[in-house]
Amino acid sequence: MYSNEHTLQDLLRKAYQRLDMTEAVTEMEVKEAYKKVVGDLIGKLTWEIRFKDGTLKVSIASPGLRQELWYRRESLMEKINDMLGRPVIKRIVFV
Repeated sequence: MYSNEHTLQDLLRKAYQRLDMTEAVTEMEVKEAYKKVVGDLIGKLTWEIRFKDGTLKVSIASPGLRQELWYRRESLMEKINDMLGRPVIKRIVFV
């Protein structure tokens, strides 16, 4: 009997690594996690989300909201990383 168990997520991650798609998949995961963490209202005020080399760069329509999110960036980073199950985001920049 074969007892080596893998989750679908583990198998997909390995396939993406072999196809050199890890960065693109991680960016997609980060964007989805960000939207879930901040919710619909803030998500609608977010213009662009980019992720590269551990930095999440988010364009926000409202200067006041941008400032508020900047104050909460450590908490947001922690929640997103928790949702992803690994420490992907090392820094968040709001522009």
